[in-house]
Amino acid sequence: AEKTPTRGGQFSVAGVGEVKTIPCNDAEISVSGVDNTITLTGHCLSVTVSGVNNNVTIDSVDTIGASGFDNNVTYHSGDPKIDASGSNTVSRG
Repeated sequence: AEKTPTRGGQFSVAGVGEVKTIPCNDAEISVSGVDNTITLTGHCLSVTVSGVNNNVTIDSVDTIGASGFDNNVTYHSGDPKIDASGSNTVSRG
């Protein structure tokens, strides 16, 4: 079975070319790796994206951090604190 985040805990997603949908469960999520497409449902405390060319979609989140290269982060609701550097895109969608 796929592991899922523990409420309020920390959870890492990594890999190459993975497509995953993960419930946030009020956790701190970190995404790394290459060419992953990750959908995070519900509310996350924070989402940190590193690696290269990851596409991350988030329902709701308090803080977004993006490093690495050419990562694309989209959130649906809320007014997160955003810390993005380099060639990373964070936008509401």
